[in-house]
Amino acid sequence: MRTLIGLLAAVALAAPGRAGALQWGLSAEVGVARFAGTAQDSSGATLGPYRPTTFAVRVDRDLGPVRVGLGLLYARTGLAGEQDQTAVVFYDRASLVEAAPELSITVVRFGAGVVTRVAGGPSLAIWDVDGVSRTRVGARGAVAFDWPLSERCTGSLRATAVVSGSVMNRGETPPGVDRRTTRRGGVSVGLRYRL
Repeated sequence: MRTLIGLLAAVALAAPGRAGALQWGLSAEVGVARFAGTAQDSSGATLGPYRPTTFAVRVDRDLGPVRVGLGLLYARTGLAGEQDQTAVVFYDRASLVEAAPELSITVVRFGAGVVTRVAGGPSLAIWDVDGVSRTRVGARGAVAFDWPLSERCTGSLRATAVVSGSVMNRGETPPGVDRRTTRRGGVSVGLRYRL
């Protein structure tokens, strides 16, 4: 019975549907990110990743109003100590590679193909800080605004939020400094090509 259900699901996903209903897509994005949290001392000074440029690719499949996909993100970032609007930045001290499966749903459709989507899913982040690797699991949410550029290309503007465990490992922070949940917000522009 399970084999039959699996076979039917595979056929349903692979079978051509009405035009535009089942489509593969490949997208590339460039963006900026801002971090909060990570580590904080009693005076309010924080330590964490500092404003990297992000690069992402995503493969996805449209299933009508629902889209499923897998995104990969890369960022090379500095580490910054910040307090009272002053930052001391040590550039090129960390990198982030993130894999994020995603489910998105169309919530609003405007005119000729302009679409607003909400998306969410888990996030698996691999950080390299000064040559020491660490893995963090988190939650990711996004709002995307897509508009047609041609028959096969779509432009997008995306705002993303991610929450995960602290980038810092236990024992890396000095006494009096607490590890905090790392929060990341980002904005990116992208191009999606329908395959």
